[in-house]
Amino acid sequence: MYQNNENDNFPETASKTVPSYKLLINGEVDMIIVPYASSDVLALAEDAGVKLEFFPIAAEALVFITPIENNTENLTMEQVRSIYLNYGIKNWNVIGGPNRELVPICRNSDSGSQSQMDNLVLNGKKMHSAIRKNYVELTMEGMLEQVAFYHNGGLNGNPTNSYALGYTLFTYLKNMGDITGIDSKLKLLAFEGVVPTEEAIADGSYSLTDAYYAVVRRDLPKDHSARSIINWLKSDDGRTVIKGLRLITPKKEEGGIEAQRM
Repeated sequence: MYQNNENDNFPETASKTVPSYKLLINGEVDMIIVPYASSDVLALAEDAGVKLEFFPIAAEALVFITPIENNTENLTMEQVRSIYLNYGIKNWNVIGGPNRELVPICRNSDSGSQSQMDNLVLNGKKMHSAIRKNYVELTMEGMLEQVAFYHNGGLNGNPTNSYALGYTLFTYLKNMGDITGIDSKLKLLAFEGVVPTEEAIADGSYSLTDAYYAVVRRDLPKDHSARSIINWLKSDDGRTVIKGLRLITPKKEEGGIEAQRM
């Protein structure tokens, strides 16, 4: 959409996921491109009397990661919920891995990956307080580094008998891998027996699949330029550009999706 930064309205900075939704709800922007809203965000919109429309433009998936050295291969929904809701699994050997402490890293509440974790796994329930207090990571890049190197002792360099567990978004991990090579230090865990791949995400066989959405307020006029942009994003030309960004294009869908509380 912007070939260079010489456009007068070129966006100099990007908001995080929840702040972007707040800008839209408050009428300060016309359209945002984000993961699906958390239940807290949808409640904010409802309280403000704002109805949102969601237009899927690229497929995305929540994925679980651990250090490449960890021989654990698979997680189930029951196990993940036990870990993050109850802090109920504290050793990898409980789920078929090595006899090492399981350290669950989480994200801050206004991140896109946390919104997906809330929607797809936690179903709006609060993560265990000990995890939120002791193991929160504030950046997406930091999550990858924490998981990859936590067992090496971090900055103090004292190795621990542990492996971290974390979560991120598939496309972000792949793109950061191209830039920094961090993906070579991490293992993508299968979920319910399905390994997250582009094919499994595109066809929906990987169950923690959702999308990036172009989101507008439902009261946005039908002839508004933001809706023209959405139509272009969903066109063959737009889908070609999305593929060029190494995003995964979903099956074509007509119309928008009304907001639903998860």
